[in-house]
Amino acid sequence: MSSSVQDVSLNSRGLRSRVLRSKDEFKLISPEWRELFRRCRDVTPFQHPDWLRCWIDAFSPRDLVGIEIREGKRMVGFAPLLVYERDAQPVLAFAGGGVSDYLGLLAEPGGEGQVLGEILRAAERIAGWSVLDLTDIPSASSLLKYEPFAQSSRKHNVCLVLSLPETRDRLLRTLSNRQRANLRHAWSRTQREGGARIELAQPATVQEFLDDLFRLHELRWSEAGGAGVLCDEGVRQFHRAVAPRLLEDDVLRMYRMRVNGRSVAVIYSLFQGETVFCYLQGFDLGFSHLSPGTQLMFAVLEDAVRLGMRRFDFLRGEEAYKMHWRPQNEPTYRIEVSRSRLATQLTPRAA
Repeated sequence: MSSSVQDVSLNSRGLRSRVLRSKDEFKLISPEWRELFRRCRDVTPFQHPDWLRCWIDAFSPRDLVGIEIREGKRMVGFAPLLVYERDAQPVLAFAGGGVSDYLGLLAEPGGEGQVLGEILRAAERIAGWSVLDLTDIPSASSLLKYEPFAQSSRKHNVCLVLSLPETRDRLLRTLSNRQRANLRHAWSRTQREGGARIELAQPATVQEFLDDLFRLHELRWSEAGGAGVLCDEGVRQFHRAVAPRLLEDDVLRMYRMRVNGRSVAVIYSLFQGETVFCYLQGFDLGFSHLSPGTQLMFAVLEDAVRLGMRRFDFLRGEEAYKMHWRPQNEPTYRIEVSRSRLATQLTPRAA
């Protein structure tokens, strides 16, 4: 794909679409992209412009595509996409995969149907793909309510989500007697060893927190005989770039537990709307007798309740530490449709 081509069209209702083909063009629209993100409902941090721009910088996708929709001068829709080869077949998919538990696009609240229709019509003008494959779509996404996709969506994965009560006392009552006893015993053992300190990352310390997270996460996975996602240098580069930006935008909250000056647990979480997304964690296996991961997780849950959050999303995977908190399954979805079939579905009535 050429990075110098820009496709523009205007529909009868005044919605104008434009196809962006380079990361420089993504950068130029960032202020308006950010404002659209802030207006949209049911978005996740993985659709945040800083998250996606840092992903582009870290992983340099070859065939990057952005579809921008405007009504007059106002941006009302944006889809970050790419084209890649799968089994010798060119696929059009969401950008941001690999490090993102949810994927999606942005559409102005109240006008999602028209905006989605224009995004898909613009996608038809993009050469070089034969299958549209949109994965990791959250259950609240407007994509799942769009009529042309009614027969093309299916369950894709499962995330684990906990509903949060309104007070700390009620949070404690959601735990079993055994869980509460285990927490009390862990606190008592920690006090006997000098006590623990819970810290929040600040602009001056966020890189230090990341160093601790990388070390603890790698230690945990190596003990299990595997390699975690943070062993990849590109992933580390991505997080070193995006974490300060999301911290500045009050999205990132990174927690650290220290015992006698030693970092024994770190949790990397993202706060968006009324949901906490528990993204990554690491803890020191040498301090397992203090249950540092459980203690820090409860501290994060406490803070979420204090801040009025209503959902705690453990994201993908059914690791034992997640099941400990008894969350509920919440599916994600996949929409896969051939280019030819999509063209027949995009009638004026359905737009």
